[in-house]
Amino acid sequence: MEEEEAETLSPQEEAFTKYSVPRVLAKFILPAALSQLTLLILNLADAFFVGRTGDTYQISAMTITFPVMMTISCVANVFGIGANAKMATELGKGNRKRAKIFSSFAVYTSAAVVILLSLILLAAEKPLLYSIGADENSVGFCQNYLLWIFHVGCVPLVLSQVFSQLYLAEGESKISAFGIGCAGVLNVFLDPLFIFGFGMGIAGAGLATCVANYISFGYYLLMFHFRRKTTVVCLDPRYYQAGDHICTEVLSVGIPAGLVLMCMNICDFVRNYFFNLLGGQVELAAWGVVQKIGNSFMQICVGIAQGVRPVIAYNFSVGLVKRVKSMISGSMLVMAVWVAACLVLAGTVPTFLVNLFIPYGDSVPVAVSYLRVWIFCLIGIGFVELLNSIFQAIGKWKISMVNTVINKGLLLTPVMILMAKIWGISGMMISQPITEDGTALVLLFLYLIVIKREAAAAQKKEVSGYGKSRIQ
Repeated sequence: MEEEEAETLSPQEEAFTKYSVPRVLAKFILPAALSQLTLLILNLADAFFVGRTGDTYQISAMTITFPVMMTISCVANVFGIGANAKMATELGKGNRKRAKIFSSFAVYTSAAVVILLSLILLAAEKPLLYSIGADENSVGFCQNYLLWIFHVGCVPLVLSQVFSQLYLAEGESKISAFGIGCAGVLNVFLDPLFIFGFGMGIAGAGLATCVANYISFGYYLLMFHFRRKTTVVCLDPRYYQAGDHICTEVLSVGIPAGLVLMCMNICDFVRNYFFNLLGGQVELAAWGVVQKIGNSFMQICVGIAQGVRPVIAYNFSVGLVKRVKSMISGSMLVMAVWVAACLVLAGTVPTFLVNLFIPYGDSVPVAVSYLRVWIFCLIGIGFVELLNSIFQAIGKWKISMVNTVINKGLLLTPVMILMAKIWGISGMMISQPITEDGTALVLLFLYLIVIKREAAAAQKKEVSGYGKSRIQ
């Protein structure tokens, strides 16, 4: 195994430091946001076409299985995002070999973890589904969907997301976006074929997503084959290493990102339980639609945050703190514009958005009422995602970790349970806007303190002659 050190910057690495701030933000935010949106299309397309069956039990099955499905994305976030930030940092230091080690660790460990989770789910699937809202009418639909999505297709789904993050770390934003994007587009075409053409219903939606993910995974393998001599994305098992702080450094960044999804999954499990307890399948179906609409908005927020993370990490690692501050300001402006657009859209045409997934039925007015309340938590969600990415990129992962534990773990679910017991479903719906928006204000205050200290430290190094960047 040869150690490779780059004396000159690659075109992708040069983009990190030489492009103007608006240009570099566009180059990395747009593909990352689009890749996240097309990733969600995998699930949105399923919900859209399953909704056209008019079967409340199949629609509610989509809601019930959603938190189970998001477990795969949680694994992908832990290892993909963790390796993304660390690879970008190592590239900034010129250490390509260590960047490859991070890449290899992420690929093989994420695959092993998701296979283990699939086996665990197989052993306890039916009791779990009943505990989170399934009944005799919907449990079979849940199992049919999970067969293709979670069991047959878990490895290509998680590795496609991990590869997307690894390519983004070295500046290959187009490859990163296209691989995920092709899965979303294929799913849109395959869903009606399997659901209606072959009469498979929700099982056809799962099979379509499974096929699309295998094709996406194949694309990333093909790109790796063509670029294997120049890329730091690595499949060579000789580079696999968990020691020398590789595992701990990936997890230090990845766990806060994955923990967000995991805590949200726990919250979804609890929410589904209360919807089933306080309402029924109509309320579950209505919440499922709001969940899909909300996640389509949220995924763009996630894409914005993920797009700037490697850029900030790279520039911070080479000492360009002023450039880092400009990029952070620009990304906050982008986030604010997107969140404002979502608030206007949900406030003016909520029924239209709901009708995209449920064109008729008792669930429509219920979903509209839920959406009008839920949308206000997007303000907090967007800026919490962005600020967490910023803290991870500049090495302040402990702040991100503590925030995630407190917000998603110690606040959201307990507050939701308390308010559900006091005000029922209405209490559940207002719990998330309260916790998310409050957390965003606290994180913004912490960011202002941290970035002021980092700027002062960088200025002190310049005055003393230390900390000279290798980027001239």
